[in-house]
Amino acid sequence: MYPTLFKIPFVPEQWADVKSYGFMMMIAFLGGIWLSCRRAMKVKADPDVVLNMGFIALIAGVVGARAFFVIHYWDSRFANQPNPLFAVFDIRAGGLEFWGGPLLVIPSLIAYLALTKKSIRWYLDITGPSLMFGMSMARIGCFLNGCCWGSICVNEHDPAHQEKGLPWAVQYPFGSPAMLQQYEFGQLELPKELLWYLPTGQALPLPHDMVEATREELDGPRRDLRLAREELEQSQRIGADVARVDSLKAKIKELEKRTALNDQRYELLSRAAANANLTQSQLRDLSRHYWSKPSHPAQLYASLTGIILYWVLDTLFYYRKRHGVVLGWMLILYSMARMFEEAIRQDNPLDAAGMSWSQMVSVIMILTGIAWLLWMRRLPLKSPLAVEFVPPPEPGETAPVARVAH
Repeated sequence: MYPTLFKIPFVPEQWADVKSYGFMMMIAFLGGIWLSCRRAMKVKADPDVVLNMGFIALIAGVVGARAFFVIHYWDSRFANQPNPLFAVFDIRAGGLEFWGGPLLVIPSLIAYLALTKKSIRWYLDITGPSLMFGMSMARIGCFLNGCCWGSICVNEHDPAHQEKGLPWAVQYPFGSPAMLQQYEFGQLELPKELLWYLPTGQALPLPHDMVEATREELDGPRRDLRLAREELEQSQRIGADVARVDSLKAKIKELEKRTALNDQRYELLSRAAANANLTQSQLRDLSRHYWSKPSHPAQLYASLTGIILYWVLDTLFYYRKRHGVVLGWMLILYSMARMFEEAIRQDNPLDAAGMSWSQMVSVIMILTGIAWLLWMRRLPLKSPLAVEFVPPPEPGETAPVARVAH
């Protein structure tokens, strides 16, 4: 797991982390836009329309994926929060579900193309394969982030059930979401030194960030707080403008919260270590010996599937005889692949008629894709609005005539 890909030097600590998932989402978006524009230029479509579609897809995709996640996990993740509305918009801890993206993106793109009187079938064919490329890159981000994990993959002939069932099975570190779920499901055991007990008597694994905390690492906000207070005193002494003083006061307030939280984490770590008759470093070392059981790398399976589907749909685009079929086949093929993917994932509950919500949506999307293809058969082979893009003429030149695209 590498949830933080790297840190930006000389940047305040709260802004220094470059998250792996966000970085791969950037690659997914920029790569998908580039591939779509390249495809558009080959068939002489308007690349500006594709760029606009890309930005609409970015916004609608994030909103739709977040909305799907919030609706799905409202009772367990949001309803009991002190401020549920704030929790809905706080995506720093993650919380996106892929199917929510296309469910909002596709209608949004159709509305944009209809309002601008562009060919809906043609431009959705152009951009459809890139959605699979983007999904593939985003799944690599899931793998680095440690979410969307697969089910246990152990050698059934191993009495301890610890050996990998497949050479490429992966294990997640102590405190990871996959390990916590395996403990909750009774699939692994932990020593009592790495457990803490609720007032109800329920035993839970110690939080990962608390176990890994060191005084040196936690003192960063304390150091920044001291420097910010000194800067505020100096600004007030020299009569700095009000905006500067207010900015420093807000910064100090945020650093005070982070310092208090870090002190609480260190106090809990000290108490857990004392209860286990271990030093804090011994407790930290002990936790690093306990990983999750081997699991299927479902994220990498999905990423490979995305690349394959991208190649299939991109090839179909250039060999198709009817406009509009790429979108229909994308919905069908990805939905079928997602059904198999969900069968080996363990993170999604089966709370939709014995299936996960993603499986249920996949069934609906297969039917939608079939209906879309049947509808396309009732339309002309080529969309009348699919005309080649003609750049504006230079001064003194005669504008060339647009032709129906192929």
